Amino acid sequence: MNKDIECILFDLDGTFADTSKDMCDALNTILTEKKFINVCCNELKLHISKGAVGIIDYASKVNGRPIDSSSIRADFLQEYSINTFVHTKMVDGISKLLGYIKKNNIKWGIVTNKHSKYVNKILEGLTIARDVKYLVTGDMLKETKPNPEGLLKAIDMAEVTAENTVYIGDDERDILAGKNAGMLTVAADFGFVGPEKDILSWNADINITNPIDLIKILAL
Repeated sequence: MNKDIECILFDLDGTFADTSKDMCDALNTILTEKKFINVCCNELKLHISKGAVGIIDYASKVNGRPIDSSSIRADFLQEYSINTFVHTKMVDGISKLLGYIKKNNIKWGIVTNKHSKYVNKILEGLTIARDVKYLVTGDMLKETKPNPEGLLKAIDMAEVTAENTVYIGDDERDILAGKNAGMLTVAADFGFVGPEKDILSWNADINITNPIDLIKILAL
């Protein structure tokens, strides 16, 4: 890889942290209250990148009948805001990648569509809030991914150039945002990626199956 890499930016959900169980539990709590069938957390994981509306749409399919997202979205998000960090954990291999990044004085940050009230709780829970110097959340933006606004904001904060920055994500929107920003893109085939998704079709610059793979590539 280019030795001039100055900054690595991460998507959050599925790429940096596995937030799926807490999101699933929050949804199932509300579904139970509303007398709907609960969803399988392993299956829901594959729909998290679509946001709250996509998550509720999946619940509708599980129940075989429409669930009005406007009627339970607020309750779901409120429940999730209370229990944001219960089972959430860093994705396996991310801590080793961060160790490599810090050892080599590479700047790093997180750019996510998720709102700050959830993100801040997650980073505090992971005890890395002070380490994330460059954080851009969905509520800081006019346009979220695949629009590059968040990524451009992050490199402005880090005072680095797009061509010397890597963006890693587990959804096609992440790769599109990275390309739109002029960055080197890395598709994370270990996040919330289902077998029906062909990550090769995203045309990322690099595809990895484990965060540690990126260490090997950076070291080349």
